[in-house]
Amino acid sequence: MIEAQGLDRQIGMLVQGVIFTGLTLVVLYRLKRRNPEMFKNIGLKGVNSPSKLIVGIALPFILLVSGVLTAYLFGGIENVSLNLTTNVIIAILINAVTAFMYEAFPEEVFIRGLIFEEVHKKFRFIISLILQPLIFICVPIMVMLLASIFFSEPFAISVDYFILLYTFGIALQLYRKYTGTLWMSIIFHIVYLEVARYISMGSMYNSDASLLEFDEAFGGFMALYLSFLFIVVFSIVVLSILLLIDKRENKL
Repeated sequence: MIEAQGLDRQIGMLVQGVIFTGLTLVVLYRLKRRNPEMFKNIGLKGVNSPSKLIVGIALPFILLVSGVLTAYLFGGIENVSLNLTTNVIIAILINAVTAFMYEAFPEEVFIRGLIFEEVHKKFRFIISLILQPLIFICVPIMVMLLASIFFSEPFAISVDYFILLYTFGIALQLYRKYTGTLWMSIIFHIVYLEVARYISMGSMYNSDASLLEFDEAFGGFMALYLSFLFIVVFSIVVLSILLLIDKRENKL
């Protein structure tokens, strides 16, 4: 409908979000009737500690600021300006709500919540951490396959896209593991999407709605440097260190 009939992209994604979130809530309600502890088991209820939750929320924003500053200092970007207008803020807020309903909430509930919980029952955490992103990658592959079958869209998944999805899936799971709540995975999921859409890629859908305007050293530099290296990879590094510290302290 978006591509063939000219439906506004944001409205189309919002409709998809309402459908996806609605179906997710139906599934959760039915499962909770069978298992009253289900919300707690999958991480929708409770946290490890308030301080860890604060660290988890602050980390992606610290990495975001660090990534932008170092990119500027190292000459990766220049002519930087902040486009903090009302239109940009509204666009980001609307997209964040849409991303929550359409992507973050349904995906995290099923993949980092229900599916990971079942995988973790059979394997140790580290094995589950390796297996879970592979299941996560199956989602876009299935979407591409269905689009190819029903709408004759090209079916193509590149190596770099595979690596991004795999590492992104690990980062999402580590955020949940460290904070003890699936809501942190949902928050990080939304932050990543908004950074990619309104900073790293200069606004994917509207060139006038970019939060940060700049000239890159080469095309795609900020997508690689900021979105992938700082937001995803450094999240994995920092959270892995924090989890190892927790494990050592618990042994003492």
